[in-house]
Amino acid sequence: MMKKNVFQTGIIDVGAHSVRLEIFEVYEDGSSVILESLNRATRLGTDVFRTGFVSPETAGAFSAIMCDYAARLKEYGISRIKAFATSAIREARNRELIIDRIRHDSGIEMEILESSKEIELIALAMQQQFRKDDRFRPEEKILAMVIGSGSIFAMLVKEGRLCFSEEIPMGTDRLAELFGEGFVTIEQFSEELRSLDIPQRLAESTGFNFDDPVHFVTMGAAPRILTGVGAKSVYMTPEESLQKMSFFRQSPIAEISSQLNVSADDASAAFGAAVMLECFLKTFNAKSFSCLSISTREAAVELLVRQEIKGEKEPFREELRSICRAVGHKFGFDALHAETVARSAALIMEKLQPDFQFTSRDAMLLETAAWLHDIGRFVDTRDHNLHSAYLISATQLPGLSREEHQIVAMTSGAHRGDVERAMLRSGSRTLLPEHRVLVLKLAAILRVADALDCSRKGRFRDLTMNRCGVVLEFRGKGSDFHSELRELQLKGELFSQVFGIKVRIVEN
Repeated sequence: MMKKNVFQTGIIDVGAHSVRLEIFEVYEDGSSVILESLNRATRLGTDVFRTGFVSPETAGAFSAIMCDYAARLKEYGISRIKAFATSAIREARNRELIIDRIRHDSGIEMEILESSKEIELIALAMQQQFRKDDRFRPEEKILAMVIGSGSIFAMLVKEGRLCFSEEIPMGTDRLAELFGEGFVTIEQFSEELRSLDIPQRLAESTGFNFDDPVHFVTMGAAPRILTGVGAKSVYMTPEESLQKMSFFRQSPIAEISSQLNVSADDASAAFGAAVMLECFLKTFNAKSFSCLSISTREAAVELLVRQEIKGEKEPFREELRSICRAVGHKFGFDALHAETVARSAALIMEKLQPDFQFTSRDAMLLETAAWLHDIGRFVDTRDHNLHSAYLISATQLPGLSREEHQIVAMTSGAHRGDVERAMLRSGSRTLLPEHRVLVLKLAAILRVADALDCSRKGRFRDLTMNRCGVVLEFRGKGSDFHSELRELQLKGELFSQVFGIKVRIVEN
C-alpha cells in the first residue's frame, strides 16, 4: 500500500563550517524520506571563534548560499521552511545584522537555535532511537556526548529519561584554537574538562558513580566522519573504539584527511573528536560504544512529526520534569513537597482554564517553577525565594527559551514575599509586558498551591476544588488546617488581585 504524503519541508542547518539543506517528504505514519540534500562550506565558525564577529566577506558568501537554497525550495514549491543556526551564529556579536541580511536577501527567516532547544531536539530524537533498539534497556544508564565545532552537549539518560544535560564550551574548533590544529593531547583536554567541573556536576545532580557501567553514545558531524557513520548508526566494543580513537589521535591531519577521504577542515574536526572520545572512554566505565546517525535536521523533522501528526503538544515535558528532579536533588529539596505543589498548581490552572485560556506551554512553565520553587533553601531559608530565582537562572534547563527560562525563575522568585521586589530582583524590566502578566498569573497560582502544603503533611495532596462564583474552595484530608489557613491568608491576596477570585479552605 502506498504511503500518503502529508507535507514536504525544507530544513536548513547553519553550522560552523557548512550550511546544509535537506528536503524531506513526511508521510501520515510519521515516517520521512530525504528528497534532496545539499551541503555548502562556510567560514562562519572560523570567523566567530577567532574574532567574535562574522566578517563582511563571510557574510556575503553565506547570504549567497541562502539565496541559492531559497531558489531550490521555491522550485519544489515548499513554504514550510525551518532554518536554524547553532553555535557559530549564536555566539556572533553581529548576529542580529546577519539574521536581518539573510531575511532581506533570501526571504528566509533564520532562527537562532539556543543550546537548550538544540538539546531538546537531539534528546527527543535520541530517545526515539533508544526505544527502537534492544541494545538500550530503560533500566540502564546511557551517557551521550554530542560533539560540535563550538561546544559539546553532555547528557545522561537514567531509567529511560534524560536527567542531566550541560553545554560544555569546548568543541573541536575551540580545541584547535586553544592548542593548535592537530596538537592537543588527552591530558590537555582532560585538564580543560576538569576546570569546568562537568564530572563533578554530573555526580552532584544525579548521584552518578563513575564505576557504574554505561552505554557510551556519541553524535555530531565529527564523530560521524571519524566512525564512518552513513544512514545507519555504528556500534563497537569499548576496546575497538579506543583503538580507533588512539590511531587517529596519533595521526597527522594530512594522513587523517587521506584515510577518511575528507577535507582538511573535516580531518581537523575528526582529530579533535578522537582526542575527546578517547578521554571520555578512559574517564567513564563504558560497556558499549555507539555513534548514532542522528542529525539536528532529522531531529527537527522528528519534532514536527510528533507535534503535527501525532498530536503531542509538549513532547519534551517528561524529560524536563526528570531534569527538574535532578536539579532539586542537587540542592537538597523536599521532593514530595515539590511534587505535591506541582500537582496542585496544575489542578488549579485547569480549574481556571475556561476563563483564562492558558496554553500547554504555560502549564509546563508553571510545573517547572513549582518543582524548583524551594531550591533556594540550599543557600538560606530567609529570602529563599530570591535564592531560588537566582539558582534557576544559573541552571541549564533544556527545552526552554531564554524568555521562558526567565519566566520560570521569576515565577519561582515571586512564590512568597513582596512580589514587586522579587520580580525586580529577577530582571522583570527585560521581559515583555505580556510575559510580566504571565509571571503574575503563574506566581499567584504557585503561591496558593504552596500554601496548601505548607505543613508538609499532605493534607491537600489529593486536592479537590469547587468554584462558587468568585470563590474557589479547597477540600483536604482531616480537619486541623490551622497552618494552611494562615498561609493561604498571606499568599492568597495576589490570586484575588490577578484573577478576581477569592480562595478559601472548607473544613470538613
